[in-house]
Amino acid sequence: MSNVAVTGVGLLARGRTTESAAEILSKEFQHHESFLGNAIPVEEYRKNVVRLVAREDRSILNDAAIQCLLTAIDAFALAEEKGPIDGKTRENIGVFTSAEREREFPTELWDLVHRREWDQPPTVSAVLSRIGQLRERVHPLALFKKLPTNALYHISKYFQLRGGGYPIQRMSLGGICMIEEAAAKIADGCLDGAILSACGNMASLDNHLAFSRMGLLRERDGTSGILPSAAAASILLEPQQRVQDRGASPFALLHRASTKFHDKVQVNDADWLAFYDRYFSDLASKPIFVVCYDNGIEESGEKERSAVRKFFANPKILSYKKYTGYTGQPNNLVDFILTIADTSVPIGASIILNGIGTSVGMGAVLFEKCRDTIASQAVRGASYGN
Repeated sequence: MSNVAVTGVGLLARGRTTESAAEILSKEFQHHESFLGNAIPVEEYRKNVVRLVAREDRSILNDAAIQCLLTAIDAFALAEEKGPIDGKTRENIGVFTSAEREREFPTELWDLVHRREWDQPPTVSAVLSRIGQLRERVHPLALFKKLPTNALYHISKYFQLRGGGYPIQRMSLGGICMIEEAAAKIADGCLDGAILSACGNMASLDNHLAFSRMGLLRERDGTSGILPSAAAASILLEPQQRVQDRGASPFALLHRASTKFHDKVQVNDADWLAFYDRYFSDLASKPIFVVCYDNGIEESGEKERSAVRKFFANPKILSYKKYTGYTGQPNNLVDFILTIADTSVPIGASIILNGIGTSVGMGAVLFEKCRDTIASQAVRGASYGN
């Protein structure tokens, strides 16, 4: 897999875009209060994205697709600074996505059941009798907006990528799963490249309710718990030889990506130690940076850090969710991009990036950092039609 390079990145998080990703790592972004109401202002970008897509696609363009397109545009702009990716190559570039679906209907149903005045608690039949009210609000085209392939379709069509579509649904492990599968296909010669794109909003109504009922949200004065947030991120993978032929400069080289199914809700230090021993035993005595998953729950974060300290010799441990909050599906890609933007991680450093998906598994990516800045004239304004 060492012949696979990351040549482009794109990010929307905490009110920052790709060229200002490093600003997210400043101290001002560590305050708990700053996570409140931290949703991506999609409406600010919608008009600029709408004019980029084909007229027949505008009615089915959803928020997830808009965010994925914005970050993918930045990723391609960075990758093509030194030369374009030709049409023949694009014919065999795959599209991998891990994006939340539109959920207007469940939200409307919640309003119907819980926020209406009922003479008595509603029965199932009473609720069903009013479903017709929801049907009147839903246009048939809206069904296409809810498909898990929506973002994939728009990215593929916009960039003319024909290498195949891969909608990955692996909870918060989706980013690492995409890297694992895409990099393997590129290394084996099955694909000439891949764009990986993900977005999520853990502060949405349904996600917030779920975390609240599980008791996983952090109290305002607490030190443990998830800080729900929103983000979108994309990275572009290409064969290293073609990157060299184009005279491009990669952001990172991928060396290994491994995932393991794990059917438990929680992952403890013993699970991490067994995972590292199986997939990364050759690195136990070598200098390493480790980016922890550490989603904000203090106990599980400490178990993860404990396993890292036990297994690796004097590792340098990093955690970025104290800056971004917990974003769900894009969190692995967000962590990857922030590692590139983090000037405390030197060029040439070997980095392991951890990930967990509840009742899905655990995983990690080993990569080498090749650049220490993302800011570029190529991406300034590219996402906003300026």
